Amino acid sequence: MYIERKQDLSVYYLIKATFTPLNPSITIVDEFPTGELALPTISIENSTYRVKPLELGNRMGIDIRKWNINIFADNKSQRDDYGYLIKNTVQNGIAVYDYDEGFPPDVSPTQIGAMHILELSVSPIRIFPQLVSKLYWRGQVKLVAQYNQTT
Repeated sequence: MYIERKQDLSVYYLIKATFTPLNPSITIVDEFPTGELALPTISIENSTYRVKPLELGNRMGIDIRKWNINIFADNKSQRDDYGYLIKNTVQNGIAVYDYDEGFPPDVSPTQIGAMHILELSVSPIRIFPQLVSKLYWRGQVKLVAQYNQTT
């Protein structure tokens, strides 16, 4: 499995581990929901991936990753609370695990690195009631991080 996929899964399982004990009925998906929306739902989707050049003569650069964590909530308070909880959870970094060993809860994979947060934003997204059959409140946490391998 590519390291980038392990990073994606690490973000997903961190969010899942954070929310499931608080609300077992919450839906957490690793893609933007395209089917019928069950509230509340949190979707984690990887976004921009860029490599920033680091030094002359070296083709390797710094990998900069971005994720959009979308919140679909029942009300404004729930949307805001979920956004703040995600911000507080990821603010100090995200451990990256070797999912080639297996997946939680059956296996506790070994930590192979961490993603350090470079930028983090929480924002509401306006939903127009005339365009949706069921009114819901939406927010988004944008997360930009750099991976550092454990040596």
